[in-house]
Amino acid sequence: MQFAILISVLVALLLGAFLLLTHVQSVFKIKSKELVLAFEQSNMQLFSTLDHDTTSNDTVRLVSEHKVVKQITNYHGAWTKNYSQVGVHGRKVARIAFTGSKLTSMTPNLYLENTNSPLVIVGNTRLEGNNYLPKQGIKAGNISGNYYRGTNLYYGRALESKTFLPKLKKEWVKYLDDIVNGAYIDKGIGISLEKELKNSFHKPIQTVYDFEPIFIEDQKITGNIVIQSKTAITIGQGSQLKDVLLIAPKIIVKDGVKGSFQVVATKTIHIGKKCYLSYPSAIVLLDKSLNQAVAQQNQVKNAKPDLMINSGSVLEGSVVYLMKNQNQKTRIKTHIAIEPSVEVIGEVYCQGNIDFQGIIKGSMYTRQCIARQSGSIYLNHIYNGKILMNPIQDYSGLPFSNSKNNVTKWLY
Repeated sequence: MQFAILISVLVALLLGAFLLLTHVQSVFKIKSKELVLAFEQSNMQLFSTLDHDTTSNDTVRLVSEHKVVKQITNYHGAWTKNYSQVGVHGRKVARIAFTGSKLTSMTPNLYLENTNSPLVIVGNTRLEGNNYLPKQGIKAGNISGNYYRGTNLYYGRALESKTFLPKLKKEWVKYLDDIVNGAYIDKGIGISLEKELKNSFHKPIQTVYDFEPIFIEDQKITGNIVIQSKTAITIGQGSQLKDVLLIAPKIIVKDGVKGSFQVVATKTIHIGKKCYLSYPSAIVLLDKSLNQAVAQQNQVKNAKPDLMINSGSVLEGSVVYLMKNQNQKTRIKTHIAIEPSVEVIGEVYCQGNIDFQGIIKGSMYTRQCIARQSGSIYLNHIYNGKILMNPIQDYSGLPFSNSKNNVTKWLY
């Protein structure tokens, strides 16, 4: 009798364990399915924001009794940051990415503002793809006996440009103005500069701020961190920066620096020799100088470039020069200088004058090209510069108005 009871108890326990296991598996299956669906919806939701032309504040929308959706779209340096979150039964699935303007068949490789002057190409210059040129067109020339060596003036097609560059989104330019004036200092979590820092983009932004110059020599800094100085930032060769945003009036990147980061300055940017800034990096100068019309011509002629990229450096991303005061334009001042053997894979956008002798694999937008050679300044000349096709087919870049977007990088 006792043996029969024991057997009955064991059978009952086994059946109970089996039923419990079946129930647990069923619950896990349902939960897993919900999370997979939430992950897919989070992805779809993020991709659906790529065609939006503006940023927005937080939006929370109730989808059903147990599902909440959250979307955030704002700027982070030169890129748009898209955040998509789906919550199911208290569990959250989130995706976050940098996005930028998508390439099209009409995307310029060269866009030269129409200043009623033809473009003159000299030496080993080569222009590929879509070339938007002034009505006066393009011609070969020479500088100090160096003639144009190409067989064609361009290798692609020529289209007529307008008297202004393609427009960047006003919200982005305002965002740049806000952050150089301390917007991140007000809303970020203040921290100290340490040997090693790391912060996920799923967490609130962290900020390092100092009135004095900041020197980053051997620090390893990764993620959703802003470093800002009231005076200057210097980045040394021993630094390891990834996805960090740096803001200061003056920024110096010393020779041999390697990393993936963004810099935003208001006075000068100097990129040293043999640096390698991998995608998606960005160099942005928002020039807030006062009107320079009263400056002596010789002072302007001999002034150092505002944004300088020295020989041997490679930058994957965007190089931008914007004028806060449009009436400060001068005919002979060099705003961006790109030395020989410099390679930019991405975009260069200059609202002023560019002295360009390197290689751009992508797009160059500029008001005017100038060449400083043999003690003279040649207006609307390109000397040995090469503009080639962008090798990255799904490249995404600067926030142009009325543009569709693409994912630049998935964040962590």
